[in-house]
Order: sequence, then C-alpha cells, then structure tokens
Amino acid sequence: MKLIKKISPIALAVSMAVGGAVVPTIASAEMSANLGIANMYLWRGQNLTPDGPQVSGGIEFSGDTGLYGGLWTSNETGGHETDLYVGFGGEAGDLSYDISYWQYLYPEDTDDLGDQVDLGDNTVSDIVVGLGFAGVGLTFYVASETQGGPDATYITLDYGMGDYSFLFGTWDVDAPDSEYSHIQVSYAVNDNLSLTVSKASDDGAGVEEDPLFVVSYSIPLDMK
Repeated sequence: MKLIKKISPIALAVSMAVGGAVVPTIASAEMSANLGIANMYLWRGQNLTPDGPQVSGGIEFSGDTGLYGGLWTSNETGGHETDLYVGFGGEAGDLSYDISYWQYLYPEDTDDLGDQVDLGDNTVSDIVVGLGFAGVGLTFYVASETQGGPDATYITLDYGMGDYSFLFGTWDVDAPDSEYSHIQVSYAVNDNLSLTVSKASDDGAGVEEDPLFVVSYSIPLDMK
C-alpha cells in the first residue's frame, strides 16, 4: 500500500496470507480462493479506482494451528496491487487475537504526467495487530516500511451486529496535513452481495468528504 496515499479490515487480514515456513501446517492446510467485483476499490475511506470498477481475486491457506496465509491482487488507479500475507490468530476464552505481516507490491504505476513507469521493487508493508471481544474489534496497522516516508499507524474500531457492521478508522501520521478519519456502515445482503456507505472527515489531508456508496459481489471458488 502506498504511503500516504495507501498504507487495506481485520476480517480480511484473518482470512488471507502464507504460512509456508511451517511445512506440516501447510501440508494439512485447507485452501480456498475467491473472486470479487465492486463499483470501486474502497480503501480506508478512499476510492482508489475513481475511473472504474474494482476486480480482485485471492487464494487462501489456513491450518488448524491458527497459522494462515495467502495472496490477493486487485486493480487500482495507475496499475495493480498484489498483497502477500502471513499471520497467526486464535482465541482465549471470549477474547480473539490476530497478528500478521502484510507486504504490498506495486510492479507498475503512473508518474505525475500520467505515463506508465516500472517501480521494480517498490513495496511497503504493515504489521497488523487485532483484538476482538463481544463483537467489538480493535486493530492497529503499523507501517513497517515507508520508503523514506513518515511514521504512520492506521487504527480501526469495529462492531458487528447480525448482517450489519460498523467501523471507525483514523490515522496517526508523523507528518502535517496527512491525517483523516472515516466512518463506514456495511450490510450483507447475502453470503455474496454486500452494500457499504463510507464517509471521510478531512483534517487537512485532502481526501474526498462526499459519501462513498459501494456495491460488492464475491464469488468463492471450490479448491477441492
């Protein structure tokens, strides 16, 4: 993800990434895949595909030890993004926990003139730590590689109630005019179709403050 433009909620972090370092776990892991389409790429209160829809796909591995991993890719403005994940999650009584490492790769992008450029090894990454209790989740996304950019942490507080979910997200950035917050409400129409409304509050970062309306559809793929 690009700082500050982009440094993607805990449910996604828990469901995707690679635990390839533990051979017995991967050997007995369950594998699944999915495809998705949406009218925009909604990321932390921003639309990353203002000129068209988002098309994405991922493959996931998970073991009974709590290790998980996978790959997810999507188009975005100026090019495409590929995310790699590895992490561990579990429960202790009513408390759930998760810690993961995400690396975001951008093999190509556009420069200020709109020309395509090769970014080579242009990558950034997050360390993600999440806690959940009684339907409430608190997640910290700490940027671990900023390519010379400022220190940045994105924090979310979310709550699920039936088919509805609510999220508040905010930035803590060690740079002037780079922070903003947003609220988000989602409704799961069924297992595949969801509707989301997101509203950002610009604190000087220059983000769009008009509400964003997202319709997304996901298709699970049978990997058996």
